[in-house]
Amino acid sequence: MLDVRRLRVLRELAARGTIAATADALGYTPPAVSQQLAALEREAGVALLERNGRRRRLTPAGEELVSRTEAVLNALEAAEAAVERVSTQVAGTVRLAAINSIHNRLLPTALGELAQRHPDLRLSTRELEPSESLPALKLGELDLALAAEYDFAPIEADRALERHVLADDPNRLAVPAGHPAAGAPPGRVPIEEIAGEHWIAGREGTFCHATVVHTCRRVGIEPLIAHRTNDFDVSYALVAAGAGVAIVPTLAGPPPPGVALVEPVGGLPRRRLFAAVRSGAADRPAVAAVLSTLGAAT
Repeated sequence: MLDVRRLRVLRELAARGTIAATADALGYTPPAVSQQLAALEREAGVALLERNGRRRRLTPAGEELVSRTEAVLNALEAAEAAVERVSTQVAGTVRLAAINSIHNRLLPTALGELAQRHPDLRLSTRELEPSESLPALKLGELDLALAAEYDFAPIEADRALERHVLADDPNRLAVPAGHPAAGAPPGRVPIEEIAGEHWIAGREGTFCHATVVHTCRRVGIEPLIAHRTNDFDVSYALVAAGAGVAIVPTLAGPPPPGVALVEPVGGLPRRRLFAAVRSGAADRPAVAAVLSTLGAAT
């Protein structure tokens, strides 16, 4: 019997070409990927891969298996959803991961509503970036991923996943209340006048960091990042303390005392919130209930 999880690893290798790239995409170590693939070969009883320089190339048997893997995984997902639909009761556990702002702002309300409507449903949540949650979703470690993408760095579509748009979440520029730009009409403050200041950005490797870098480099300025946090409440507190300026999404909520929001000339990078599930999984009653509740909350 072929292990479904290992089939997913083989499918990713076919798309990425190298063990290192596959490991990076799935959040594994290269040795772990190699072990999964070796175990799959033992299960299949034939060689699925051969070396081609630094890359791994599929053998004819490997190509045949990969060509059928997507259909197998989709059929399995559909079968599980069909079995669950036999019962109209929304129950079981939905494993969910979300970016910080969704985890902080949307999930508590959604969890409360789901507990009232579906007392037999349990949610297990984690805070993960899309680069972590989407691979975990593909591997079957999660049932649902809540993420955001930006217009300057859209997340590539993946036929193994389907997306459900939740909302557009415009970004704003947060500055200390005493800042010269505070109170300026929308679209009247050039970003060049602010880009050279100290910045509060997200952790390196996250979109909260990349948004600041992109915004400043767009006007030819390398940002001076003084503080790194992915918690927008912390960003607001640092701005209020005069420690710098920050880019915050609407989902971060209204600014606290001591902080003003500014819309610079040309605007800021656009952000869109979405939920992702494996293809076919949205028909599962438990997943459908979560999606519906989240959609109503945004």
